[in-house]
Amino acid sequence: MTAIKSILAATDFSIDARYAAERAAMISAQLGITNGVILHVLKSSWLDTLKQFVNLPVETEQTVISDMSQSLNEIIVGIQHQTGFAFKPKLCSGNVLDTILKVSETSDLLVLGARGENPLKDFAIGTTAERLIRQSWKPILVVRSEPKTVYRRVLVAVDFSPHSLSAFAYSKLIAPDSEIYLTHVFEAPFESNMLYAGVTDEIIHEYRVNAQREAEAEMKRFIETSGVDSHNVHRLIEHSRHVPTKLRDKVAEIDADLVIAGKHGKSLVEQLLIGSVTLHLLAECPCDVLITQ
Repeated sequence: MTAIKSILAATDFSIDARYAAERAAMISAQLGITNGVILHVLKSSWLDTLKQFVNLPVETEQTVISDMSQSLNEIIVGIQHQTGFAFKPKLCSGNVLDTILKVSETSDLLVLGARGENPLKDFAIGTTAERLIRQSWKPILVVRSEPKTVYRRVLVAVDFSPHSLSAFAYSKLIAPDSEIYLTHVFEAPFESNMLYAGVTDEIIHEYRVNAQREAEAEMKRFIETSGVDSHNVHRLIEHSRHVPTKLRDKVAEIDADLVIAGKHGKSLVEQLLIGSVTLHLLAECPCDVLITQ
């Protein structure tokens, strides 16, 4: 996996977007990235509505654009003062989702805030971050809180699929000095059927123990064949009938400040759609979440 050489932070001037830009700058400063862009998209529908109902003069439209540009530059100056990293500004007009997707094509990493300027709207129709993850082929970092330090403890959710390998490799790129917790949550095959069939607890326990051993062996093979440096890598293998809940619990237990997961999992459904585990992580994790492709 190649190094991160360019980074794009998208902003709608919300507080979460500010945190995302600060995190993007912190990552850039840590990794020596020099190509960083902060993007604001002026909704074309908003301008069109003003023109239609308010008879917006050309001068007023230019003033709006100038004000947005000034706000963008003020963010850049503030973040440069905090981190020493200077973004290049980019102001566009158009559909927000389509424009971010287009501009991000030339960046290695896209960074977004978890909630936008209208959280209720986000809740009703799905966040911009979630919609971008569905459509983008770029790694996307969703930032939830104000960054204080570089990432220290990273939980990587793995199911031993190729997407898990990508997530593992990316953890070493974006957080080279952190503790990495490779975490695999398993449910023994057909365990639910056994419970409903009235199989004894003793037999089910033995079944789980065997499944645990198999998971440990698969984790060992996964690390050894990954080609990824295993320094500071810890293995966590847990049993649960609900993977997202167990992952969330492990995030709290190790006090992770970043969770990394692949966009898809092993199952056919998760290959066709964004994985259900990934969606749960985006919605429920208290820390930043990075989705790799």
